[in-house]
Amino acid sequence: MSWPEAQTAATHLGDIEYRDVGEGPALVFLHLVLAEASHWDKMPALLSDRYRCIFPTLPMGAHRLPARSDADLSVDGLARAVVDLIKALQLDRVTIVGNDSGGAISQVLAANHPEVVAGVVLTNCDMYDDFPPKLFSYFNLLPHIPGGMKLAGHALKIRAFWGLPFVFGRLTNVVDAVKIDRWADALLADARIRVDAQKVLSGFGAEVTNRAARALRETNIPILVAWGEDDRAFKPALAERFVDEVPTAELIWISNCKTLVCWDQPEKLAALIIEFMQKAPWVKDSETTAPEQAT
Repeated sequence: MSWPEAQTAATHLGDIEYRDVGEGPALVFLHLVLAEASHWDKMPALLSDRYRCIFPTLPMGAHRLPARSDADLSVDGLARAVVDLIKALQLDRVTIVGNDSGGAISQVLAANHPEVVAGVVLTNCDMYDDFPPKLFSYFNLLPHIPGGMKLAGHALKIRAFWGLPFVFGRLTNVVDAVKIDRWADALLADARIRVDAQKVLSGFGAEVTNRAARALRETNIPILVAWGEDDRAFKPALAERFVDEVPTAELIWISNCKTLVCWDQPEKLAALIIEFMQKAPWVKDSETTAPEQAT
């Protein structure tokens, strides 16, 4: 299945692009920083025959539509943009799937806007004090270095860097050169995109993820934690702590997999999402009592 064409939706940040494919209960996939929706481009072929799969590109550094100059690009603001998209598509409640910093946004979204979230799938992602994780602590410095975002874009164009531990070396077993080149090109193409990325990175911090984790201890939202067990950036202890503290969370390990689960083990991740959705009460309810909401 080909990657769907981009559409646009109005949000409080400005217009954002999104991809929309399939029919059925809705899954919304949230990507990592300095990336965009194509992070998930293996998922439509695996899931869109069962579910409506929605892939927003948030203004996090590889987007083509700059955010408004006064946009709130904090994690809270990014989460609200996802809510705007959900409402623009006239969806009821959706299942959020997040990876890396997209997982941090997923936690904030579920904590702050539970009315639009039916379920959450968290793959390896920022949690607790690891936002960003120590391996990527230079993300805290980039916004304060003159020209730092442009430097990051040029660095991403150097393929020899990709295998370094603090680039992609500890994130994936399968480096996708096409995606990385495209993301770097977007960052380099427009100063406004680099300003957006700078604002996003400035909003990262442990207080964000710790606050969300505390709120989720009281949630009734089902959460699947599907964690690559070989990850050395977002270590397994994070996932174990999360499921210990959040009563609705279930942990499943994915072998031969690092941070970018949808690159390393897309078929396994898709199978776990299908299993999670098949036992989801909100899917059964929507199919039997409210078909118009099974979008």
